[in-house]
Amino acid sequence: MKIVGVTYYAGKESVVLKSDSSLLTNRKPLFVPEGCGELCALPCWVLRVSRLGRSIAPKFATRYYDAVAAGLDFFSADKLRQAQAEGMAWTEAIAFEGSLAVGTWEPVESEKWKVKTERADCPLAPKDEPKSEPHHWLLERNGVTTQEYAWDSIGLADTFSQAIARISNMVTIRQGDMLYIAHPYARWTLQAEDKLQSMYNGEETLFCRIK
Repeated sequence: MKIVGVTYYAGKESVVLKSDSSLLTNRKPLFVPEGCGELCALPCWVLRVSRLGRSIAPKFATRYYDAVAAGLDFFSADKLRQAQAEGMAWTEAIAFEGSLAVGTWEPVESEKWKVKTERADCPLAPKDEPKSEPHHWLLERNGVTTQEYAWDSIGLADTFSQAIARISNMVTIRQGDMLYIAHPYARWTLQAEDKLQSMYNGEETLFCRIK
C-alpha cells in the first residue's frame, strides 16, 4: 500500500510519499517524535484507490476511488526548514510514524457524499436539491475551540481529479493505496494535549489527540 499526497509544506505544491507506518486511525493519539520541534498540521481529504491506474486523465479520475475520509497531515516545521537549508530529504520531517490521521471512510456512492460534491449552485439543478454543507476541522485547547477551518465541499470532485491525474503521472496507483490532498491555507501549529476533530453536520468524522 502506498500513501501519496499533494500538499503544501513549504508554501509550494508538492507530491510526497509516506510509508504505511505513517497511518494513524481509530482515534489513536499522535505521539510526537523526540526532537520534532514545531509540530504543524494541514487539514486534508483522503481518497481510497479502487483500481489500478497510470497516467489517468482528469475526466476519468472518478473511476479510481471508492471512498473519501477527512484527514490531518502532520509535519515538523523545524525539521523541514533544516532539511531544506541542508538540501536533504524531507522524510524525517513529513513521514514519521502517525503523520497522517485518517477518519471515517464515506463511500462515494452514498447520498451523504453526493450532496457534498454535487454543484448545488448550478442554475440547472432542481430547486429542491440539497445544498452543500461545509466540513469543519476543529482545534480544541482545554475544551475550547481555538481554531476552525470550514472547507466547502462543492466542486471537490474536480480537485480530486486533478490530484489523481498529477499523482498517476508519477507513479502507478493500485487498489488499497491512499491519496491525500491538503489545503494550502489552513496550517495549524500544535501543542501537547490539543484535540483535533473533523465534523460534518454535527457528526464527528475524525478525532485525534496530541501526546
